[in-house]
Amino acid sequence: MKASVITLGCKVNEYESQSILNQLKTEGYEISEGLTPADVYVVNSCAVTNIAERKSRQVLTKILKLNPNAKIIVCGCAVQNNPAQFLKNKNVYALTGNAGKDRIIDFIKKQNKTLPDIIHNKYTNTPRPIETRTRQFIKIQDGCNYFCTYCLIPYVRGRSRSRDLADILDEISHTKAPEIVLTGINMSDYQINGKLALKTLVEEVDKLNKRFRLSSLECNVLDDEMLKTLKQCKNFCPHFHLSLQSACNETLKRMNRRYTIEQFINTTKKIKKMFPLASISTDIIVGFNGETDQEFNTTKQNLKKIGFSFMHIFPYSERTGTVASKMDNSLKLDKTIKTAREKELIKLNNQFKSEFYNQNINTKHKVLVELVDQNFSLGYTDNYIYTYITGKHKVGEIIEVTLTEPYLDGMKGKIR
Repeated sequence: MKASVITLGCKVNEYESQSILNQLKTEGYEISEGLTPADVYVVNSCAVTNIAERKSRQVLTKILKLNPNAKIIVCGCAVQNNPAQFLKNKNVYALTGNAGKDRIIDFIKKQNKTLPDIIHNKYTNTPRPIETRTRQFIKIQDGCNYFCTYCLIPYVRGRSRSRDLADILDEISHTKAPEIVLTGINMSDYQINGKLALKTLVEEVDKLNKRFRLSSLECNVLDDEMLKTLKQCKNFCPHFHLSLQSACNETLKRMNRRYTIEQFINTTKKIKKMFPLASISTDIIVGFNGETDQEFNTTKQNLKKIGFSFMHIFPYSERTGTVASKMDNSLKLDKTIKTAREKELIKLNNQFKSEFYNQNINTKHKVLVELVDQNFSLGYTDNYIYTYITGKHKVGEIIEVTLTEPYLDGMKGKIR
């Protein structure tokens, strides 16, 4: 029996999909990922935007073109948000939301179609993920307490809860991958015994002598003490993904974000001083409710002051049930305005990427080889530049290179 897992959305979903693959393999399935021929498909859905939720539905249609008799299990955020949209499909013979991914085989066997409750006060461990040869995601936390006005995630993932430190360290120590990525829904809120403890976690992870990255962070977790700790870590990869969303205080306030743009800029200045070649990336939402021309221009000017290495840009997508969805209709922007602003920031993003690549010419970095394609070995530098190295090297090998010039979607690297 063949089974394939299809993943939409975030790094946490990717981690959980790898766990689902391991559960299927243990049960005796021949496993694969993506839209490949199979008898059973598990779709790990996403609901962060309307587009993501629509894609989660569309995947079912694509599956049935491959195998009209496929048995489909759907799990994840889109199911948690609206299970009825998937039950309409006769090939969906089991589903679960975000709770239940840890026992996916039970849901398949029982053809379950009732969502289990999310446990808000306790982290639920999942079976360990399938091993990779390159980069392994390690989930440290789930849920979120922030309730940004535009965001559906606290409603579909539940409240913030942290994984036991010893369990995290044990998983890392047993993984064969040369690089790990610590990830969570709001990993800035990682706690031990009810107290914020991301600093303690990275100190302990560094002792395991495995290259590691941090996924998305809130800027206010990166105080002087935290930055000093990261600087002292021997194995930390200097890539900071700081979720900004808007660079205008008035917009941030309507979003219920927990910082000002002045605080954010101050944090990025400290990062650049301590890590001169660090990659600093971000997420930006354009066209949020009430965003005036002046507010958008303020965002543009502040983005230029920061000078990110790259940005993920999204037009605002209203999610039913959030605070923003209940705001006065007069605050809601036309799609054409959102599209125009998105295009402006895409142009600015291309400029940022070019400047960052040029800054890294003739600098030395370590690249983890993830793919060998024709005459190139490809992978990311420690500061997250996709690098093309001439010649064939072993996947999973870490190679020291000098970056020589921008090339395609990254840079060329010459072996030192």
